[in-house]
Amino acid sequence: MTTTTTKRHPIRGFFYGIFFGLGLALVGIGQKWVALGTWPPFILLIVGIIVGTIWSTYGPAKAPKGPAPSSAEPEPMPEPSDPGDAVDASDEASTEAAPLDDAAVDTEA
Repeated sequence: MTTTTTKRHPIRGFFYGIFFGLGLALVGIGQKWVALGTWPPFILLIVGIIVGTIWSTYGPAKAPKGPAPSSAEPEPMPEPSDPGDAVDASDEASTEAAPLDDAAVDTEA
């Protein structure tokens, strides 16, 4: 059985908390709950940073975007027994190149 590990992003939560704290402070100032130029807007910013960091560390995680990884490893490619049997993909592309166009040929009239 495979276990899925959840990846947390506390630094991202810190930056989101800054925006949340600034929003709280602006709403508090706009609604006249706190006065601009006093300590409460700064305290609301710090509270927002703490809430954002804690939420990103311990909050619910999103569901994984892709399918669950399979535990089976892919089989290795068999190695050719003779080095002459190996075919390079660039050799195939160069031998099957399209013929030159008549307009590309430089002729004097």
